[in-house]
Amino acid sequence: MLKINVNTKNAAAINTALQSVKATITSDSISRETPIHIVLGAGTYHEKIKYNLPNPLILEAAPGLTARDCIIQADNCEAFHHGLENRSIFYFGPNVTNVTIKNFSIINTHNKSIEDGNTMPDVGETMVWSSPTGTLMAKGMHIEGRLNTLSLKGFSWFINSTIIGDTDFIYGDVDTALFENCEIHMKADNRGDYPGFIIKAQTLANKTGFVFLDSTFTAEKRKKSEIYVYKTEGKGSATSAKNWDSVAFLNCKMSDLFNSELAWDDDMTLDIYPRGNAKTGIREYNTKIVAKNGKISNADTTRRNVKSYLLTEDDFFANYASRYLILKDTPFANHEK
Repeated sequence: MLKINVNTKNAAAINTALQSVKATITSDSISRETPIHIVLGAGTYHEKIKYNLPNPLILEAAPGLTARDCIIQADNCEAFHHGLENRSIFYFGPNVTNVTIKNFSIINTHNKSIEDGNTMPDVGETMVWSSPTGTLMAKGMHIEGRLNTLSLKGFSWFINSTIIGDTDFIYGDVDTALFENCEIHMKADNRGDYPGFIIKAQTLANKTGFVFLDSTFTAEKRKKSEIYVYKTEGKGSATSAKNWDSVAFLNCKMSDLFNSELAWDDDMTLDIYPRGNAKTGIREYNTKIVAKNGKISNADTTRRNVKSYLLTEDDFFANYASRYLILKDTPFANHEK
């Protein structure tokens, strides 16, 4: 293993370390299988970072630091730098194999400026995971942006982490993305009173999709506009390889500010595919609602979107009662817990 310690005293410290790693691999001083371990000192790193090497990577804050003590941040969006690879703060490319990130923050400080029409120039991901076969484990992380905060492919696992945005801020064509004991927070839209959506799944056909286990969904109140936990793109079908609406909410707590339909489909003008069932589609088990005064109650599911599915106890205990059951058919099955 190659271990590198970096700190904020050096400009572009993380990028400099990664360039050094690449040069070392190119010179055959280490192989493409050698794990890389980068330890971040406390402070704020004003950098945009790309990693697309096959070497397994551990990137973490120094021992004793929390996500609030160690921050990577920048202001970036499509208008500044074109394309998914360039408009994000931290980009993991398709050649990446296994990555573990721990106990630091990644923040895109960009505020949206376009109020109507095409908002594409304001799109700016905070973190992008573009590896279809590799694995991403994120523990104790704080990942914050506005539009499209977190873009995912393939396989990812978030534990004890916080994800923040204001609309469409968790999305991607995943196989399996597990969020365990995480807080998912919808903040106010800096432009004003606009509808908000958290998850926009475009998952691979017949796959588990996005799974939220023992997680909490919180929000800042909007004046009149509705906010939803889920939004369909309406592009899935029996013949499509992706764009399926697969998301599971398991033992989650949700603010009473979210619309009780849970899933938005533009008043049923967009098709949600597939209809929820025990393995795919929009499914839910034992959701609790948290009122403004902190009171917790069982969710009233009578107004849920007609395409969603309430998991039975048999469904839950057969498929979702532990992280092992959720991840057993993924590369995480033999991952060190």
